[in-house]
Amino acid sequence: MTGVTRRGFVAGTSAAVAAGWLSGAAGTAWAETGAPPDEDGSRLWLRYPPVSDRGLLDAYRRDLQYVVTPDVEGPIGSAAGELSRALGSLLGRDMPIRRKVDGAGPLVLRTAESDAGPESYTLRRGRVDGTAAVIITGGGDRGVLYGAFHLLRLLQTHAPIDRLDLAERPRNPLRLANHWDNFDGSVERGYAGRSVFGFANLPELTERHATYARALASVGLNGTVINNVNANAQFIAPEMLIKLQPLAALLRNWGVSLYLSLNFASPMILGGLATADPFDAGVKDWWRIKITEIYQAVPDLGGFLVKADSEGQPGPISYGRTHADGANLIAEAAAPHGGIVMWRAFVHDFNALEWSNKAYETFKPLDGKFADNAVVQIKNGPIDFQVREPAHPLFGALPNTNAMMELQVTQEYTGQSTHLCYLVPQWQEVYGFDTHADGSGTTVAKIISGQTYGRDLGGVAGVMNFGDDTDWTRHQLAAANTHGYGRLAWNPGLKARDIATEWTRQTYGNDPTAVATITDLLLGSWQTYLDYTNPLGVSFLIKGDHFTPSPQTNTAWHQADAEGTGFDRTVATGNGFTGFYHRPVADRFENLADCPDELLLFLHHVPYGHRLTTGTTVIQHVYDSHFDGAAEVGRMRDRWQGLRGRIDVKRWADTAERFDRHREQATLWRDTIAGYYFAASRVLDERRSWVQVTPTGNAAICLIGGRENQVRLTLANASAAEAELVAGLPERDGWTSGTASLVLPSKGDGTVDVPVTPSLPPQVLTLRPTLRSGDLPALIAEQPVITAPAGGRCLLAVDAGSATSPLLEGYRRLSPADVWADGAPYGWVGGAPQSRDRGIADPLLRDFVNDTRARTLRLTVPAGDHELHLLTGDVHDSFPTTVKLDGKVVAVSEFLLGGSFAWLTISVSGGRTVDLEFSGVPGQHWHLNGLAILV
Repeated sequence: MTGVTRRGFVAGTSAAVAAGWLSGAAGTAWAETGAPPDEDGSRLWLRYPPVSDRGLLDAYRRDLQYVVTPDVEGPIGSAAGELSRALGSLLGRDMPIRRKVDGAGPLVLRTAESDAGPESYTLRRGRVDGTAAVIITGGGDRGVLYGAFHLLRLLQTHAPIDRLDLAERPRNPLRLANHWDNFDGSVERGYAGRSVFGFANLPELTERHATYARALASVGLNGTVINNVNANAQFIAPEMLIKLQPLAALLRNWGVSLYLSLNFASPMILGGLATADPFDAGVKDWWRIKITEIYQAVPDLGGFLVKADSEGQPGPISYGRTHADGANLIAEAAAPHGGIVMWRAFVHDFNALEWSNKAYETFKPLDGKFADNAVVQIKNGPIDFQVREPAHPLFGALPNTNAMMELQVTQEYTGQSTHLCYLVPQWQEVYGFDTHADGSGTTVAKIISGQTYGRDLGGVAGVMNFGDDTDWTRHQLAAANTHGYGRLAWNPGLKARDIATEWTRQTYGNDPTAVATITDLLLGSWQTYLDYTNPLGVSFLIKGDHFTPSPQTNTAWHQADAEGTGFDRTVATGNGFTGFYHRPVADRFENLADCPDELLLFLHHVPYGHRLTTGTTVIQHVYDSHFDGAAEVGRMRDRWQGLRGRIDVKRWADTAERFDRHREQATLWRDTIAGYYFAASRVLDERRSWVQVTPTGNAAICLIGGRENQVRLTLANASAAEAELVAGLPERDGWTSGTASLVLPSKGDGTVDVPVTPSLPPQVLTLRPTLRSGDLPALIAEQPVITAPAGGRCLLAVDAGSATSPLLEGYRRLSPADVWADGAPYGWVGGAPQSRDRGIADPLLRDFVNDTRARTLRLTVPAGDHELHLLTGDVHDSFPTTVKLDGKVVAVSEFLLGGSFAWLTISVSGGRTVDLEFSGVPGQHWHLNGLAILV
């Protein structure tokens, strides 16, 4: 886990006090130098800089002189400690904690039972023991804590408190963080480093754990699921439960309940049972005993989250049972301990034609069959956290079942940690969607809160964007999504501008220009991202990394052809999806004339000449939005540049670098999508002309290092006149390349072969071709490349895979059949692995050896010191592969998304045989595609 540079504290008890993270010294430095002191983002929005407004500072100091608390433990003790430290920094003086009113200026913490619930609070002025006081009254301990953070928000944003009279309560009972953190510390769909929890180092806690708990509590989140929904059963093994106890205790002090994701097959993995059938008596007993053991370790555990029968995860369907049967198995075992089970409704079979329908068709018939302590967790839309999709039709379809919503704070499909994309406006759109399930006004927000159907359980979960990067989110503006998610979970009725302004003031201070600029950047960013990426509701225009544009590999999702584009999901002519909604929503979505423009291509297939409500044709909108969106990113970058000197240099520079990359990526999206739709439609842009180059294939290509290759590129002329196009490849160290030219008529296209000789050492990279044609601008799409050294220039070159797959020229075969024998160049010892052949064109990338068990390859290494290169990856996602050399770990690959590959390089002394052990994370396959030792 990344270290934190400021001195800190570990809040083992809620009264723990330390001042290293406070900003008093920084405030002094600013006053002396006239420039904001550098910060690293580690404090998020909990910075507490000295109040700069002298009038407000005097008023705050007069009214807030000490904290009175009835308890120094638990959430109230945490509230008192936070107030003492924060007010000491904000007001520039000590803020003692006392047990009773003793003089002027008390800030009094207390609890009083409230009809608004134990998490409610009031913030008021009044008198206590005859003394004027600021009083935080919570309906329970958590209410006091939330009230304390509310007061600190007011002070950080320079709000007056002379007429303080506020009453607050959360709208959603469950307000959870969901982490997709793996047992090995990696994070699925994480873009800010490794796990924040540092599982390998538990039970030891750090300041980061305390800051994490404080951040969640500050925005009203009351629970966290700490491990991936693709769950490793080892999280509930006895030794891990012991390690989790201090973390659970820390979270408890900040009002946050710990939850765990479960692997449905745990009775088989941990218990050695032959089945996980929910109706099997032995399975029921196993879960009852195991969950009792879990609660003995963590008595206030909130409960469990389960992903089942989806994307390869085990579940009850395998045994002829239903999702309700599976959920109720866990719910029954958890009920005596007060626990709940959240059962995800994200189910699909990778079929694009049926994906939108699968969850509704699976769960709608099960309404009323789930236990009272079970909650169905439903993604905000029917696909998978897309940039734009309609609210999920399951909202309002389960009146007799507890339901909650799942949002994604980590930007899997919205630019990850490179693009600025503030998601609060998107989430507000979903919260406010009127399902008409119980008449007009039946919004998603009312349904998931339990209000509509009188359900006791409900709420929202957010898949988090935190990692162990010092600034938590890598793109520092992305922390606004974390903050905004929590604020909306507390009250979906809050306005996006108010939330964004609040975060900006807390994070960057109260300079009016900085506040206005950053707030505007945040609020406009989602629409801008929509403009240059996914037009009119189209889904999945990306590669397997869910980042790089690749419409050519996902035609099933956008269904673009020579005449039109869009996915027909109507009842009349499509897959029937629109019929899942209540009227009048179903009618509006079904009828082309009434369908909202922003969802047009999600719900209908239309000709390119179809006119939107604006009067613009679909194809012209695609062109305009992508060019305008990319241009807007340039303006966003310029606006950030204008903040230099108004915020500290370090945070300004870190984000400026993100905007530089953002602009590059927006340009790539513009070029790829506009170019693709021109190639499909052959309709010229009414406002612009260009030439374009796109990869001829749909996947990464393998080039042979050290010899000439021909890279085939597709060129097109999107201008009204004939044009000569000259294409090439960029210069790189150790590479040589040529050019190729082609004369094309207006709207014409053709292919050219560009010669390129890569350097010999293997690489994984992306090539961005060059293209010129007079004064015409060029749209350029990228080509992913894996280079492999020429076999004839290697001491050893091996293509690993099945015994019958094609071989890369000059490479020798390594299959499970190659067993070690004395004198052999290589072979397996102690058992052979499996193999797979995916059937793609490239002989090196198509196949591999693999296994869930560790396997050892014995290798005869020629004399001398060498670098051994090992290729790993798959067209599907692949988990890390660990390589041991003579018993010591020498290389570990990252988690690789589908279609991604990596070369691992290790040093080895030759003139001997060596043993290479390959292993993966528990239950997952390791992969070996090839190996090479260069001459």
